[in-house]
Amino acid sequence: MFRAAQADPARVAFQQRPLKLSGWLSGQASAWRRACVPWAAGLLLCCLAVSLGALAQSPAPAQDKPAPPAETPKPAPSTQKIPRVITTVEVHAEVTGDYKTFLLNFGDLGNEFGSVQLIPLSITAASRSLMDDQAARVLSDVVKNDASIGEDYAPVGYYGDFSVRGFPIDLGSGIRINGMTVAGEQDVPLENKERVEFLKGLAGVESGVASAGGVINYVTKDRYPGHTAIDMATDHRGTSYGALTLGHQFGDMCHSNLVVSLAGEDIHTYVESANGWRGMGAADGRWCISNLTKLYTDFEYQHKVQRSEAGYQLLGGSTLPTGVYPSVMLGDQAWSKPNTFDVFNAGSRLQHVSKDGLWSERLAGSYSHSLIDDNVIWPYGAALDASGNSLCPNSPAYFFCPNGSYEIYDYRSPGELRVNAAGEATVAGSIRTGAIENYLIVGGSLFHRSVDLSPSIVDAALGVENIYQPNIAYAPESPYQQAGLATLADFNRQTAGIVQDRLSVPGGVTLQAGGRFVEVSDFNYSKPRSLWLPQYSVTYTPTIRRDPVYRPITFYGNYGVLLSLGPQAPWWVDNANLFLNPFLTRQSEIGVKYDRYLQGLLVTGALFRMRQPFFYPKVIQAADNYCSSNVNAGDLCFEAEGRETHDGIELNAQGKAASWMQLSASLTAMRAISSDTGTPAFDNKQVLNAPHLRTTLFADLLVLKSRNLHVMPGWSYTGRKEATRDDAVSVPSYNLFNLGARYMPGGEKGHVTLRLYADNITDKRYWKDTGASYGDTFIHLGAPTTVRFSAHYTF
Repeated sequence: MFRAAQADPARVAFQQRPLKLSGWLSGQASAWRRACVPWAAGLLLCCLAVSLGALAQSPAPAQDKPAPPAETPKPAPSTQKIPRVITTVEVHAEVTGDYKTFLLNFGDLGNEFGSVQLIPLSITAASRSLMDDQAARVLSDVVKNDASIGEDYAPVGYYGDFSVRGFPIDLGSGIRINGMTVAGEQDVPLENKERVEFLKGLAGVESGVASAGGVINYVTKDRYPGHTAIDMATDHRGTSYGALTLGHQFGDMCHSNLVVSLAGEDIHTYVESANGWRGMGAADGRWCISNLTKLYTDFEYQHKVQRSEAGYQLLGGSTLPTGVYPSVMLGDQAWSKPNTFDVFNAGSRLQHVSKDGLWSERLAGSYSHSLIDDNVIWPYGAALDASGNSLCPNSPAYFFCPNGSYEIYDYRSPGELRVNAAGEATVAGSIRTGAIENYLIVGGSLFHRSVDLSPSIVDAALGVENIYQPNIAYAPESPYQQAGLATLADFNRQTAGIVQDRLSVPGGVTLQAGGRFVEVSDFNYSKPRSLWLPQYSVTYTPTIRRDPVYRPITFYGNYGVLLSLGPQAPWWVDNANLFLNPFLTRQSEIGVKYDRYLQGLLVTGALFRMRQPFFYPKVIQAADNYCSSNVNAGDLCFEAEGRETHDGIELNAQGKAASWMQLSASLTAMRAISSDTGTPAFDNKQVLNAPHLRTTLFADLLVLKSRNLHVMPGWSYTGRKEATRDDAVSVPSYNLFNLGARYMPGGEKGHVTLRLYADNITDKRYWKDTGASYGDTFIHLGAPTTVRFSAHYTF
């Protein structure tokens, strides 16, 4: 949510280092790996074939068979053998996990509406069952289940940035735990999470001042399942993972719970020299003060040490690199330091419900602390000679040279500290007047965020390398530089008043009006900004079969306005280091949600339009409002001109489609166009890193007649992504295929669950994202085949 200014404008680009790329897998892989990957993929394909064969050959249900000709029944002797009854119904032929989430934990949002189906916003979630089946460890493993969410900067060994509906998430405010904002510059551990929720688009009441794309919310476990669980896992590269979950339930009538989660991981990645390790611990509780008052608490800590990779840039700013591998770490130096992450998040929520159940009060607070020693050998820009001059002067200095040469830098920024603290108090309740019911929410919130950075980070040029040649061993800079102590670089404070009225009228129609009145004060702006951020919606839930309770379908529409803080200009423009003014995003959306059995498969669809200013480095011929001095014709100035409009359609399906099948499927088609930019080459062009079409599909299929074996095929398609603002260069589209299997030797109620899961089973080589950071653009390679095995034991 905020950006931290550097004392030295020449180093603003390194304030938050560019996103790093996973390199391509080396063709010199060991014989063991060459044998293991095809074997594991073949085994999984065989399981899928068995499953599909069983489905195709299964006899039809008995009730679907034609009735035999009528004939006069004959009495059977008492000793006559009863004929055998044949049926396809099997007692164990049912999946018991759940890929669908019924309730949410976005502050008061879930409490107000009661279920996902009734909320007039586009929302999906990844359940615990889904994350376990896909062997998810970080958020990048989870967001792939929603086609509207993509990576915008998620290198191996570093925390990830993501985009929703083509808009990058603001890490200062877009990541939450139990509805409360946390410092997003971290890999939030998943071991103690019940699900991860994705709110797409604008939600003025819940979001406050944030980025337009949406909010990602982690929900912790607050219910003790009644058993202790041990998890062990590995992959074909040698990763070792272990986790322990235990807890206790207190009381008889009003149950209190404490759940403790511990985990450790020795990480072996597909990128050379990017291995690491981590350890985490968490304690989550639900404390029953009385039948009407409950206190929820959550605390987690994670320590992680890992070297991180770096991304590629276009050659000369106009050519996509070819013949490169995901296993290669550009600029690798054996002496370079790893990144060190120390993060903890804590929160509590006190909820009280009146005796008649009509009114409730909620008091919540949270504190999030992310401390990072940021170290990387960073390949960036044109190769330089001994005097610091570009070796390819006819190409932009902020891209690799046309021949693949680039400069590597020893970048060190120790003691980066980001702290989020938030508090919220709300009162919600119902007032009924005849057939009309009002549901009111009134309250306020306070949010503080601070960022400490060193004003004298190390950013020393080491030498020249080339993407088509082996890395060169360089000595550390001499004399060896030391970064200064971190000092306050950014501070942001928000206060807000919240009000919302939800009016239910006869006929299944609900009208909603509300929003936040916010006041924002930021270190990088001269004066506070106050604004009303409205949100309006309408829903219609018709009854079916004249049953006043049975309402499986919901139609909705919404309109909202959101305030976001302006971006920071890159180091190579005339207004380097300048923060542009806060800006507004407007959204209109209509949608439908359908749940046939109210607990089976939830199918949703949405049409949306979102519009905000277009930011880019513009070629100027004279001074203007953004660059008012020391301007020469042809200079670059980072400006907001014109707009970008994102029009799209989303389709999602989650839940149990049949007794033997679960689904998590998603499709997003989007036209994200820049217009009136002042640069004709950028008008009516698709914006960076926003594919026109993306689909995802993951299924859990029970292998009939085997009762304890499930196969889990998956597929995703991502259309081409633009890598330049004039759409002259793009990365090609790609399909990814995944396959997994789950086996429970003791059945669904057994103590052991074994899982085998393989990503990218065809070992497809692809570019996963083309995002921009501080005006710079980067491209990142995707991961090769990865085979994981895990065992889950409960006792």
